[in-house]
Amino acid sequence: MTTQTQVQPLHMSMMDHSGLAACDGSIRIELSNRPVPYHISRCYPGTMSEADCRQFALSSCRLACMSLDVVRGRTPPQSLQQALSGPCIQRLETMSYLLENHLRTHQDLKAKLCYLPAVPTLVHATLVSPDTTETVVSLGVGKTTYWVTLVFRRTGSRWVCTTADLG
Repeated sequence: MTTQTQVQPLHMSMMDHSGLAACDGSIRIELSNRPVPYHISRCYPGTMSEADCRQFALSSCRLACMSLDVVRGRTPPQSLQQALSGPCIQRLETMSYLLENHLRTHQDLKAKLCYLPAVPTLVHATLVSPDTTETVVSLGVGKTTYWVTLVFRRTGSRWVCTTADLG
């Protein structure tokens, strides 16, 4: 999935009760006909630049779409090897295998799920700690909405997705 980098104005807000900053904005995704809003909050003191918030939202959308494409059998799991942990890739492969078997007898569901593109509609992320971030991405596939939960953990100097839960 290709994303564009056009960005709507970003709004940095302070939560009155905790003093922890939250980052709100929207990004434009190639397949979406409207901006995708995002909200990134933090459970610990620190800063995250506007550019980092935007990039994190874009990366989360891209990874959510690619994870769904792996499950749908449209993308090889190896294409996510740099971004996902080994156990996470194995779980997506297992889910793909189970879905493929289920769709053999449910052609109507296969038509709704497998042929249309996944289009992000919303991103919410929480920086739980300096080394853990939890993200939820809403994806539209046709008229159906799917939710993808991604958990990222810092491994050395990069973030690796350790959980990709689709439902």
